[in-house]
Amino acid sequence: MAQHTSSGSPPHVAVAIDSNMVFPLAILLSSLSAHSHTPPGLTIGYLEGALDVAEREFLSAVCEHLGLDYQWLELGNDPRFINQGHISPTTFAKFLLADAIQESHLWLDADTVVLPGWEEIFALITRAKKTSGLVVARRDDTHADPPAQAEGALPFNAGVLGWPKRPRKDWSSVLTSLEEVATQEQYLFNKLYAPEATWVSEKFNMLTYRTDRLSSESPPFIIHYAGAHKPWHLPRTLSGRCLSYHCPWSEWFRAEQAFLTALGGTPLHTQALGQQKKALSAGKIRWQRDHAGLVFIRLLRLLGPAASSLLWLLSPLRQWVPRGTHPIH
Repeated sequence: MAQHTSSGSPPHVAVAIDSNMVFPLAILLSSLSAHSHTPPGLTIGYLEGALDVAEREFLSAVCEHLGLDYQWLELGNDPRFINQGHISPTTFAKFLLADAIQESHLWLDADTVVLPGWEEIFALITRAKKTSGLVVARRDDTHADPPAQAEGALPFNAGVLGWPKRPRKDWSSVLTSLEEVATQEQYLFNKLYAPEATWVSEKFNMLTYRTDRLSSESPPFIIHYAGAHKPWHLPRTLSGRCLSYHCPWSEWFRAEQAFLTALGGTPLHTQALGQQKKALSAGKIRWQRDHAGLVFIRLLRLLGPAASSLLWLLSPLRQWVPRGTHPIH
């Protein structure tokens, strides 16, 4: 696959995707281009068999249109990389990419967007304490180091990882001996790296169900659309409701609009609309509690024009729906 390089050493960002995340990654790439003083170099990884040639060609064209240097890296699959709910085996690719990229870099999950100020994390990675293997965002912005956690809670979410130029820990043997737990990959990262992590503000990995904790005067740098239901699942006929009260998904919709506008009437715009449509139904519904939001959004999509009427009928219930966990309340 084609690869672009440039002189100098720009900040390095690593991501990994499968076929379900093609359009979301395009939006992340657009936000990187829009909010970077120095466009980062990109490594885009994928597990063997998880991404087809046409999808790679589309994303390559997006990178070229946005002026981003990039390289593709096919990664070996592994039976230990399991699917858990809405979390695909591709999430384990961050271990493989960290091993492959020994220089300092930033890992971003594909269900993120960056906003002005996000590049500050590279300076924090460079200044990380010598014992630190990772620079990660606190789940809460207390001054404890490490921050205090509720019983059973993991200290950090692994959707944004700052990798200093340090030896990587042996994750493979630990994974082999690890009993299956919820969010296996998240648990493994915390087990290996939390004790010596360098902690930064959660503004560098602001989970959408926590955005209510921030004021408009202190916006996040990186928003992470965690959970089974995502902005790209919502019919765009309903996104105006979200934008009207600046719901947690509003920044993603703004990034999407900026991306599509930038493509104009190019052939790439047509391809992007095709990927947008495909993304509406990406992911599998599982009948479990954390998929309730996705089930509801699929219902809204099936209802078509009648969805707005249903939302109006349900509007008295909004007070019981937390703003940070659902786009409609």
